[in-house]
Amino acid sequence: MLGFLRRNLLTGILAITPVMLTMWVLWKIYGLIAGFLRPFLSRIPYFSDHYPEFALTLLGLAAFVPLLVLLGMFTRNLVGMAFFGLVDRVFDRIPLVKGLFATFKQIAGVIGKDKGQSFKKVVMVDFPRPGCKALAFVTRDEPDSELVAVFLPTTPNPTSGFLLLVQRAEMQPVGLSVEEAIKLVVSGGAIMTAAQAAALWAPLAPASTAPAESAP
Repeated sequence: MLGFLRRNLLTGILAITPVMLTMWVLWKIYGLIAGFLRPFLSRIPYFSDHYPEFALTLLGLAAFVPLLVLLGMFTRNLVGMAFFGLVDRVFDRIPLVKGLFATFKQIAGVIGKDKGQSFKKVVMVDFPRPGCKALAFVTRDEPDSELVAVFLPTTPNPTSGFLLLVQRAEMQPVGLSVEEAIKLVVSGGAIMTAAQAAALWAPLAPASTAPAESAP
C-alpha cells in the first residue's frame, strides 16, 4: 500500500509540475505588466469610472502588445541595434549579471531564430567516439562539399554544445523534427513517445537480410 501511494504520488507531482511552473511564469508576467501599466490607465477618468480593476489590467495587457511590436521594429533598425549593442556591453561588464544575461540572451536567440535557417534537419553522428551515437542538427550543408557543419547540443541546456564538421557519409538522418529533437535533448531522452523512439532507433537497426530460399 505504501509503495502504491509513493509511486502514484510521484507520478502526480511530475504530471502537475510543468503545468504549475507554466502558470507561475505567466502569472508573474501578468503581475509585472499589470503593475506597470495599471497606474497609468487608472489616471484616465473614463477608464477609472467605468471599468473595474481587472478590466484595467486586461486593457494594460492589450496595450502592451503594440508596445512590444514597436520595440521589435526599433531593434531591427540601425539606431535600435546600436542602442541594444550598448546595453549588451554594459551588462557584459557587471561581474555577476553578465553570466545570467548571456544565458538568457542565448536562450532567446535559439527560440527567436528561424529554425528553418538555423537548424535544417536532425542527424546522428559518432560522438564522443565511434560506436556512440549523438543527436545533432545540420547548420550548413554545401552540396559540393563532403563535410557538413552540424551542431551537437548538450543536455539539458541545448544552447551550448559543439560545432562538428562531419563527413556526409558518416551522418545518419533521423525521422524527427527539430522541435522534437530539442525536447529529447532537454529531457535527456526521458520524454519520448513510441513514434519518436522508433524514429530514433531506426538508423541504429542492422540492415535486414533477405530470407534464405527454401530448398525445393
